[in-house]
Amino acid sequence: GASAAARIRRFFFRGPAARTGRPPGGQWVAMPAMKPVHAQARDLFTQALRTAFPSVQQEAIVVKGAPRYGDYQCNNAMGLFKDHGKALGFPNPGAVGEAIKKALPSNTMFSEVTASPQGFVTVKISEKWLDEQVRGLASGEEIQFVDAPVKRVAVDFSSPNIAKEMHVGHLRSSILGETLCRILEFCGHEVHRLNHVGDWGTQFGMLIEYMKEAHPGFMSGGEMPNVTDLNAFYKAAKKRFDDDEDFKARAQLAVVDLQAGGALARQAWQKICDVSRKSFNEIYERLGVKAEERGESFYNDMIPPLVEELKARGLCVESKGAMCIFTPRVAEIPLMAVKGDGGFGYDSTDLAAIYHRLFVMRCDWIVYLTDLGQETHFHMVFDAAEQAGWHRPPASRVDHMGFGVVQGEDGKRFKTRSGETVKLVDLLDAAVARAKEEITARVAEQQKDGTTALLADPKEQEAAAEKLGIAAIRYFDMKQNRTSNYVFNYDKMLDPKGNSAVYLFYAYARIRAIQRKSGVDPSKLNTADLRIAEPAEKDLALKLLQFPDIVQAILGDLHLHRLCEYLWELCGALTTFYNQCKVIGDAQQSSRLVMCEATRNVMAKAFFLLGFEPLERI
Repeated sequence: GASAAARIRRFFFRGPAARTGRPPGGQWVAMPAMKPVHAQARDLFTQALRTAFPSVQQEAIVVKGAPRYGDYQCNNAMGLFKDHGKALGFPNPGAVGEAIKKALPSNTMFSEVTASPQGFVTVKISEKWLDEQVRGLASGEEIQFVDAPVKRVAVDFSSPNIAKEMHVGHLRSSILGETLCRILEFCGHEVHRLNHVGDWGTQFGMLIEYMKEAHPGFMSGGEMPNVTDLNAFYKAAKKRFDDDEDFKARAQLAVVDLQAGGALARQAWQKICDVSRKSFNEIYERLGVKAEERGESFYNDMIPPLVEELKARGLCVESKGAMCIFTPRVAEIPLMAVKGDGGFGYDSTDLAAIYHRLFVMRCDWIVYLTDLGQETHFHMVFDAAEQAGWHRPPASRVDHMGFGVVQGEDGKRFKTRSGETVKLVDLLDAAVARAKEEITARVAEQQKDGTTALLADPKEQEAAAEKLGIAAIRYFDMKQNRTSNYVFNYDKMLDPKGNSAVYLFYAYARIRAIQRKSGVDPSKLNTADLRIAEPAEKDLALKLLQFPDIVQAILGDLHLHRLCEYLWELCGALTTFYNQCKVIGDAQQSSRLVMCEATRNVMAKAFFLLGFEPLERI
């Protein structure tokens, strides 16, 4: 007499997952978690407002200050005077600002506080406080950030189709999804990386039938067919399906056999999946992507009992021969839990998937990464889950992290000259080849100048080109606002003077070169030597300490380009620091080497989150 939901729960739930904030491996590290500087400043002003005006409930409005006045500015005074000035007995906004200033709690963060006649309260961050924070970044311990409370998060990304090679359209979902997972793990969350591959559907009938024709030996224990070009295999099967009615009829029977669990059909299906999986994994290995394959087929057995339960609850109703769930808050068209012909489609699978993730896995948060063309569909699925009681905001959170398309120079979807979709492997190979050209040119330049060529060994050049080429693709994609389309351009992607991974790699390698030249092992630095005094040092320190502010902002809106912008700005502050503050041979060498190491650590962490490994020399 158990409900369908209970039966599914018993079958698929494998026991409670550990809800801990421990990093992978369960090892704690000593460095205290970084805290957003902006949030710390806002907290101090919030306390001041509650002390000065206990009868008024208002959150502190704190923004970055104009550089010549201060680092942060509280803008509450004018609004408070307008709404409550007379009642509180203040003659003007300036007097309100003075009251906020006087009510600030004692702290080591602010060195100077001023209130303007207009009521703006501006603060400067203490250099001594900055010293303490930056020392922690150079201590050699892992940089940490905690987003409490710990959540169980499922990230649905990449999702290529079985029997088709990954193309440029899979690039964004794969790398954006991987970086989001890394950021969530960095914040202490329990992350489930789910690859919702297209491994089920009517197309498998023609693929199975074609496999039998083209590779008859494999069915009788022969060798696994070496299908090197999945696209060609798919096209050949599709041509047979379109041209031959007898083949088409056999393919349709093969679908029925597969769905009924026929041993031969399942064996052929599994072999097709294996070939695809091998191809996908080669791409994932190069991109540094890790995900658990959980395709459409995983949810097949859940759909019938789930539909029955939704029907019994009156959420799934008959409409034009199909069983539908209506989501009027999102769209007029319904979700089809069961199609008119009695079959199950994408809607059915996505309903079962969100049920499983929220109700069986007990996820607190789910993020789906697909192109923006699917945004309405997923919001319909989210609405249906809310109607069913699986999704209960704000206790649970679901997001569609949509993105624009990759375009060619003509402003249309990126294609080959012959009009074919660009294979992802070809895209990566081309980027690596161009990175090799950049490295070779750099080595030739070093040899011409009589300086030591840092990557003279051809094998080292090959390895460096792979790292640089993949990083260039990842960074060029992720620096774009994800909701925008962008034009793919190899020259801009590998521009050593522009906003590119190449430029960032040079900045990182320059820190390493300074450290080598100093002769001081970074792990042996005495961080107590740090003394921030020059404006360029303070600007670099403030930029370093904004790292957790960026991470926190990403958790809110899922815009990963914020991290790329931050790295670009950090490199700008680092260049100014170099130009204005001599490191090697200066009286402040020890202090500035600490600053260099703190910068390197933050850059290395940001690089890791973005999914690439820097070069120590270039």
